[in-house]
Amino acid sequence: MKRDILYVDDERDNLIVFEAAFEDTFRVHTANNGRKALELLEERPFPIVIADQRMPLMTGAELFEIMRVRYPHTKRVMLTGYADPKSMLEAINQGQVYYFVKKPWERPMMMSVMVRAIEAYDLSIANLALTDRLVAVDRCAALGRSAARIAHEMGNQLCMLPLLELIEEQYAGNADLQQAAHIARKTYDRLVQLVDEVKAFVRFEGEDAPLQKTRLSEALHELLEFLRFDGSFPYARVSLEIADDPFVRANRVKLQQVLINLLKNAAHAIRERAEGRIALAVEVEGPSVVLSVSDNGCGMAPEVAERIWEPFFTTKGDEGTGLGLDIVKAIVEAHGGQIECRTAPGAGARFIIRLPLVAEANESLAADVEIFNSLAQPPAAVPYQGLVAPTAWKET
Repeated sequence: MKRDILYVDDERDNLIVFEAAFEDTFRVHTANNGRKALELLEERPFPIVIADQRMPLMTGAELFEIMRVRYPHTKRVMLTGYADPKSMLEAINQGQVYYFVKKPWERPMMMSVMVRAIEAYDLSIANLALTDRLVAVDRCAALGRSAARIAHEMGNQLCMLPLLELIEEQYAGNADLQQAAHIARKTYDRLVQLVDEVKAFVRFEGEDAPLQKTRLSEALHELLEFLRFDGSFPYARVSLEIADDPFVRANRVKLQQVLINLLKNAAHAIRERAEGRIALAVEVEGPSVVLSVSDNGCGMAPEVAERIWEPFFTTKGDEGTGLGLDIVKAIVEAHGGQIECRTAPGAGARFIIRLPLVAEANESLAADVEIFNSLAQPPAAVPYQGLVAPTAWKET
C-alpha cells in the first residue's frame, strides 16, 4: 500500500517534478505554502513532510516549528538551495528537522531519505503505543496492589453476620427490622462474593462466576430494593418498565453489579437537571433479552462515546476511575451478551444489553408488580421521606 507524503514548495514547477518522480511509489500530496500544508495536516496524518526553506509568508523552518508542537511524530525533511549554516542551525533548533537535502536533489538519494523517514515514523508510533501499554500495565499493577489491600480490610470488617442472626431471632415479630435484616444479609452475601473475586484475581485464579437460570424481574426487584436505601442515588427518579418476564443464564450478583454501574452513571448524568429521569426496561426480541438503562441527561459527544469502553477513560474527573464501563463490558460478554451505547449531546444516553433468552413459560406479572410496589414503600420505622415507588410500568 502506498504511503502518504506531503511536499511543500512555492514554485509550481518543483511541485510537478516532485510528484512525477515519486507518484509510482507514494501518494504525493502538494501544497504551495505553509498555511495550505497545515490545512492538509489537519485532514489526515502524514509520516513525512518535505518543505522548501525559502518560501514567502511562512518559511520551511517556521512551518516545522508549528508542526513540532502539533504533529511531533511526523518526520520533517528540509530542502534548501543555500549552504547557509545559520539558517540550517535555526531550522534544526526551531523545527527539529529530521534531514537536510540540498537542491538540486537526486531521486535515489531522496528516495533513501524518505524510506528511512517512514521507518523512523513507524518506529516512533510503535514506541508510543508500547509506552501507553506500559503505563496502563503499571497502573493496573498499582490497582491490583490496592485492591488486595482493600479486599483484606473489607474481609476483616465483614463481621456483621452474628448481629443479623441476633436481630432475626430477637425481633422475629418486627416486620420492619426483619426486612432491614433481609436486605443487610443480601448485601453481606454480595460483598463477600466481591471480596472473594478480588482475592482470586490478585492470586491469578481465573475462576469464572457460575451462571444459573435467573428470572430478571426478581433480580431487578431485589436491586431496586437495595438502591432504595442508598441516600446518594435518586431512587424517586427511576422507572421500571417490564414488557416481558424472561429468564436468562446469569450470575445474579455480577448482573446486578452491571446495572448498578449503569444506573449510577445515569444518576450522574441527570444530577444537574431538575426533570432528569432514569428508565430501567426489560423486553424480549426474538432469541434475546433486551435490558436497557436510559436517561435524559447531558448525553455524550461522538468522540467521547467512542472511548467510554477504554480502561481508565472517564468524564467524571476525580469522581471516576474509568474502570466501571470496562468492567461492565467484560461481565456482559462473559454472559454471552453484547452491550452498546446510543447517545448524543443533550439527548441523554441509552445503554442496551442483549443476553441470550432461556426458554421458560412466562408467568403473569401481576404478582410481581404487587410485591415490588409493596417493597417500594419505605418502612414506617425508617425515615425515608421523599422517596416514592417507581410508577411507570408497562405490562403485557
